[in-house]
Amino acid sequence: MSVITVRRTVIKGTPRETSIKRKVINGTAKKASPIRGSFRDLTRRYFAGENRLEFVIEALFFAIIVAISAWPILAAAGALQEFFQRALT
Repeated sequence: MSVITVRRTVIKGTPRETSIKRKVINGTAKKASPIRGSFRDLTRRYFAGENRLEFVIEALFFAIIVAISAWPILAAAGALQEFFQRALT
């Protein structure tokens, strides 16, 4: 096992050293595969820390914004339908 030291520069601050340990087998570095969970597990972990009342309030505001945005589009579609009905008669 060998230890590789990587030097990187941070945008705000001074350069610092970070040591990364890698397993080297036959001269090539072997990366460990990350454990991937399902999307359901990811959402469960996210919503476990989320405040339910805050989530409901944000969802209601989102629904209000969508309703306000959809109203002019539906009104325009109705106006176009009426226009074409009058134009064809």
